[in-house]
Amino acid sequence: MQLDKGALRNFKDFLQMYNRMTEMCFSRCVDNINSRKLDDQEIECVEDCSMKFVKYNNRLMQNFVVAQQEVVNKRVAEATKAQQQQLENESNIPEAKQQNVPDISGMIDSNQSEQNTNLEMVSR
Repeated sequence: MQLDKGALRNFKDFLQMYNRMTEMCFSRCVDNINSRKLDDQEIECVEDCSMKFVKYNNRLMQNFVVAQQEVVNKRVAEATKAQQQQLENESNIPEAKQQNVPDISGMIDSNQSEQNTNLEMVSR
C-alpha cells in the first residue's frame, strides 16, 4: 500500500494537530497525575478543550480558504491586466515608430537641389 505525497502530508498535518491538541488540553485540564482515571471535572475540561480546539481549527481553515481564494483572484486579475498592457504596448509599437520617424522627404529634395546647384557651379 503506497500513499501519494499529498495524502502522506495530510496525515502528518493531522497527527501534528492532534498532538498539539492533546498536549494543550492535558496541560490545561489534568491537575492530578497520581490517579489512573480522570475525575469528572477533568473529563469535562478535556472534552470542552478538544471541542474548542476542533471548532477553532475548522474556523481557521474556512477563513484560510476564503483568504487564499481572494489572493488567487487578485493574482489572476493582475496577470490579466499585465498581459493586456503588454498586448497594447506591442500593438502600439508600429504606430509609435511611424510617429517618431521624421519626414525627410523635404530634406532629400533640398539636398538634391543643393547638389545640383553645386554641380552646375563646378561645371561652369
